[in-house]
Amino acid sequence: MKLLRYTLAGDGSSHVGMASADGVAQLDGMDAGGGPIASIGRAIAAAMVDPAALSGTPVSVAWDEIAFAVPVDPGARMLCAGANYHKKHPLVGNVQPPAQPVYFNKPPGTLVAHEEDLVRPSVSIQFDYEVELAVMIGRPGRHIEVSDALDYVGGYSVLNDGSVRDWQRHSVAAGKNFYRSGSMGPWITTADEIADPAELEVICRVNGEERQRAGASEMVFSVAEIVSYLSRVMPLEPGDVIATGSPEGTGGSHDPPRWLVAGDEIEFEVPGIGVLRNRVIDEQRHRPTQSS
Repeated sequence: MKLLRYTLAGDGSSHVGMASADGVAQLDGMDAGGGPIASIGRAIAAAMVDPAALSGTPVSVAWDEIAFAVPVDPGARMLCAGANYHKKHPLVGNVQPPAQPVYFNKPPGTLVAHEEDLVRPSVSIQFDYEVELAVMIGRPGRHIEVSDALDYVGGYSVLNDGSVRDWQRHSVAAGKNFYRSGSMGPWITTADEIADPAELEVICRVNGEERQRAGASEMVFSVAEIVSYLSRVMPLEPGDVIATGSPEGTGGSHDPPRWLVAGDEIEFEVPGIGVLRNRVIDEQRHRPTQSS
């Protein structure tokens, strides 16, 4: 099943739902044995225990009545693995793969939802795209063994780790976390629909031109290895999101570089999970006017 967060066009209220061809089944207020389903994390946890408990919920909202929201609960952790494919790095060229996962965070405000605009910052022209497989944790765990790690994964999504390369040169945290520079969605596809995440592909198209395509099997560290590693750093909780890195083909890896510009239309895809679509706009800087 596909779980999402959305807002209603009529009143702007936020909800958690389940996607279908006919519309969205609103899950808010349902009781899953452990309390009402008021978050993506709780919905994922409930789906792991008993997918049938949610699958019979009737459609209550038409697609044209909603706007997608980022499928991450407010306050949930965004944990990211960098340098996780064998490739030429946009900043330093060919690099040796890391000995351990390279870990950084994304704070709230960095991501936009499916069909929302990405904002190219006014302080840089080096705005880049990075398609990634995102993983959502569905069960709490600490010190998880690699052999057991997929048992803690509740679902998968599509993520764009938007990067501002010149700022990334002096601060990874800054370059990876500009306001509304990345995206995620459209939804979380539950883990019961994905037999083996290593068989998935990540694809990025800019204005219809394919720029990135790679199999998750090409990762330096597998989904299970990343989950296990992070669980030794901190207890993982339902709703935590882990981004797993991006392959060759980003704009900065081209010669000359092919940075994103206003008007670019981008599709980020993981077949079997979904297609995330965004458009690029320029940031508008509002300076105070000086009165005479």
